[in-house]
Order: sequence, then C-alpha cells, then structure tokens
Amino acid sequence: MKKITLIGGILLLLFTVSCGVPQADVDKLKKENEELKKELAQCELTPTQILDQANTFYDQTDYTKSREYLQILIAKYVDYDETKKGKQLLKKVENKILETARTNRDNDKKVEEDIAENIQKEKSEEESSQKVEEAIAKMKIKYDINDAVTWYSDSSSSVSNAKSYIQTYIGKKEKKPWIGLSVNYFSKKKWLHLERIEITVDGEIFEIEEETPGEFKAGKVSGGKREWLDRVIKKEDILLTEKIASSKTTKIKFVGEDDVYTKTVSKTEKKALQNVLDAFIALGGSMN
Repeated sequence: MKKITLIGGILLLLFTVSCGVPQADVDKLKKENEELKKELAQCELTPTQILDQANTFYDQTDYTKSREYLQILIAKYVDYDETKKGKQLLKKVENKILETARTNRDNDKKVEEDIAENIQKEKSEEESSQKVEEAIAKMKIKYDINDAVTWYSDSSSSVSNAKSYIQTYIGKKEKKPWIGLSVNYFSKKKWLHLERIEITVDGEIFEIEEETPGEFKAGKVSGGKREWLDRVIKKEDILLTEKIASSKTTKIKFVGEDDVYTKTVSKTEKKALQNVLDAFIALGGSMN
C-alpha cells in the first residue's frame, strides 16, 4: 500500500511541476514524498536491522534518532526478543536525552552568566577608566627630564612658600607611584626653630618628628622666613592624610624651641589632599 502511495506521490509531483503549481506547494509535496520514502524504508527493515540502527545511533550519541527507531520496533514487533532489548535500550536513550537537555540548560545558563559577567566587567573597566581620567584631570603634571620622574600635584596646591600649608604630591617613575608630604611654616617676623609638628584630627593627636637629623629645614624667602618638612610618606602617613581629608576640623601645631604656631587646615586644602589620594589610586597606588 505504501509503495502505491509513494508512486502516486511521485506522479502527482511530476504533474504539479509540469502544470505550473506554486513553488510552495511543490516544496510541500517534495517534503511529504521524502517522508514516505523514509517510512517505506523503515517498513522494509527486519526487527534485528531496526535494533542495529538504534544501537548505531546510540553509539553516535544521536539519541533522538535512536529513540525514533526503537519506538518503531516496539510498536510494530510486540513479542520479539529484539523488542525486549529495544525497551531496555529505550530507557537508556531517554535518560541520555534528559541528561543532554539538562546539560544544554546548564550550558545556556553558563553562557548567560558569562555574558552578564563580561558586560559587568566592561562596565567596571569603563567606569574605572573614567575615574582615572577625572582624577588625573584635577592634577598639575610636570615631567623632570633629568630624573625621568613625572610629578603630579593638585591644581589648587600652593606654588608659593610665603604661607603656611599642608599639601601632598605624587611622583611616578616607572612602576608604582609614591606620595610626598610637604608641611610648611611661614613667618614675616621670627624663626620657630622647628622641633616637631602636632596634627590634631577631630580631637585625635598625631606627631611628626624628624626621622633623620636635619629633616626639618629652614631658609629665608622673599618677605620672611620658612621652616618645613618634605618627605616621601609611609603607609601610616597616607592613612593620616586620608583622615585629614575627610575630617571636620584639623589643626597643625608647629612646635619650636620657644614658641608655637597653630594653623587650621582649610576646606580647600582637605579637598586637594583627597584629590591627590584619588589620583594616587588611579595611577596604580595602594592604600594598604
């Protein structure tokens, strides 16, 4: 019967092609014809051949095709030994199909997670790059050709030593940057003969003393006298700088042999300290 149907389908296909039937209808008939051929071929297989085909597809990990042949075997040949084997194989096939589906779901989920992670990473890198640009934009930059050092200081930092101030700056040669601390006392009248510097940050007192003799320096400038400290700072001084930048009130007491002078750190100075810290991190520095 199927042979007759197939022959009829072929004749009908030839007829429709010759009579100018729309291509979509022709394609549909071709598809139906191919399915008929496939069904006819499967009908002509013995139970052993069907089981062999199912095993072959199983070994090739084409579990959908293997299941298709096993379903034909079980439906057509109920009481055959091959059918019993086919039922056992079908359980394995269906387990494999479920396992593959789970794996595909997991893979799809992993792909989605990777995509989301990459998007977040790109966003973070973009934000980080923007922060670097913003931090560096607030700096005055000067390159020392002799020492091959690039110096960064806040745009608002004083270039005049004829005033009392606290400020920081950054030096960078090849790899990691470093921070320098500069604390300056200026007077039109008399020398302090500076011995130590006390910094009170919101009630907490920190002392800065000479680490080596002669670290406190003194000299005359136009209009008066200055005494100062200028050095590369360590981790604890970086943390002190951070505290000053975020403080409500910070006072610097310059303690000399016979007198003292106290200065309140301004909001502008605090902002400048924070800008330098931000640029320091942006340039690859670490607070730890």
